[in-house]
Amino acid sequence: MALINQNDTHIIYESLELIADLKQDILEFGNDYIVAVWYKEIDGITIYTNYDFINEDSPIDQSELQEGEKIKPMTMGALLVALEQQSSMF
Repeated sequence: MALINQNDTHIIYESLELIADLKQDILEFGNDYIVAVWYKEIDGITIYTNYDFINEDSPIDQSELQEGEKIKPMTMGALLVALEQQSSMF
């Protein structure tokens, strides 16, 4: 299903390649594995755009973020649900 903002506008952000990569990582590491997740707000809706493994020896540099993006920790299972929701029209 598409995400719907406060103005009843449907927001769809295609993430099929990211979903495929995430499913492979879930098979290897499990749903509860916590990753760093890139996200941004578009028309009042949180859109997830990328993820990476958290490595304290090599932290994510702010230069990796595009304008308006932020990072937060999230389980891979929760991220998968969010990505599938934002990628679907139904």
